[in-house]
Amino acid sequence: MQWLYENNEDNSARFVLGQVFNPARKTLISFGINPSIACPNNLDNTIKKIINISKYNGYENWIMLNIYPQRATNPNNLHLECDQSLVKANILYIRQIVQKYQNCEVLLAYGNLISKRKYLKVCLDQILTLLTVESGKKLKIINLTKANNPVHPLYQANNSILIDFHM
Repeated sequence: MQWLYENNEDNSARFVLGQVFNPARKTLISFGINPSIACPNNLDNTIKKIINISKYNGYENWIMLNIYPQRATNPNNLHLECDQSLVKANILYIRQIVQKYQNCEVLLAYGNLISKRKYLKVCLDQILTLLTVESGKKLKIINLTKANNPVHPLYQANNSILIDFHM
């Protein structure tokens, strides 16, 4: 088993967190809005839920990425203006992960927090272009919110079945 973990120098941003048991097997790459405190030796409840749901759906490996990499336990504390250097670094890490783990599918799991800052939808559009147009990846969701956003996984069942999603 290999831990994947990429953050910035002062730990104010996390780009990648995951576990790879067998790179040749199925990998679920999940996208939240932004990271909280989780790291390899301190998984938060969202990461634990992602692990359970990914195992239930037959994925051997899991990787957590985010629409915006700034660490904030409270989304109200996200930058008011987009930090383009963080976005650029985030896109580079996402591209590397998608290229390295060819046998992956993508779970969109950001909930209604996508509306927290205007720049988040711009970041999401860039990521979706990379995933679908450039890389041809299949998108999955657990379900949709009333606002038609992919639900956040935290309060979903461990045996949630992932369904195909077309934007």
